Amino acid sequence: MAERKLGRGLDALLGEPGAAARGEEVANLPVDQIEAGPHQPRQDFDEKQLGELASSIRENGILQPVIVRPGGSRGYQIVAGERRVRAAQAAGLTEIPVIVRDYSDDDVLVLSLVENVQRADLNPIDKAAAYRRLVKHLGVTQDVVAKRLGLDRATVSNMIRLLELPEEVRDLVRKRALTMGHARALLALEHETDQLDMTARIVREGLSVRAVEESIRSGGAARAQPKRRTNPRKTPQVMALESELRALLGTKVQIRDRRGKGRIVIEYFSPSEFERIVGQIRSERGFSAT
Repeated sequence: MAERKLGRGLDALLGEPGAAARGEEVANLPVDQIEAGPHQPRQDFDEKQLGELASSIRENGILQPVIVRPGGSRGYQIVAGERRVRAAQAAGLTEIPVIVRDYSDDDVLVLSLVENVQRADLNPIDKAAAYRRLVKHLGVTQDVVAKRLGLDRATVSNMIRLLELPEEVRDLVRKRALTMGHARALLALEHETDQLDMTARIVREGLSVRAVEESIRSGGAARAQPKRRTNPRKTPQVMALESELRALLGTKVQIRDRRGKGRIVIEYFSPSEFERIVGQIRSERGFSAT
């Protein structure tokens, strides 16, 4: 595959600031005529942040138009600004300001990836997948991608290596139950079973990144000290169940057990997050709203 350049980048694809002021038309389109694009790297949208953005949109409107292109089953596909569209829907808007541009599939892929990997809130696994897609789709080296994104090559390389971890570990990183530091430390373990065993310890004991690194260097013979124990009376089984529920529901969960009786406390931080959690529980148990 011939090498393609990243030179068009965001400046060429999105246009420089003030493009609308130089004569580019901003139109209002019905939200129901706009659908998500097929090349969105982001798999998880933080419900709390979307709620905050929706509140801002109710007060101030959408300050930056969404970029769309003709196509899709509804008429238009999002090129850049899916979070704004989702928040606008949550805010009850029926129309949003857009700039319509004609882009090829290749242009949309590059733009979606570059736009998202430059966002600080994209989770490490989705960001790593975006880096890898840029490298493979454009036929360029990791060094070229790193330079165009203003990063060190080692940063891009280390991120892509996270994709070598077992799926269960990647899922915990994606849900931020494990930090990127923990994930990078786990890569020092050669076998998948060792990575999974250490992951279980991290979650169960609340190990810090340094504790994990020291344990791995020592061959795992000496138990690393936990970073903290919020409840020393909890059994390993209870803490493991807490971890499973946190990963399943994507929020903080506490099990308060005393001699076989107790409470399960599930935390939420906005009405939309409450609805998401309830929907997740219903889907897992096959419940339906009545």
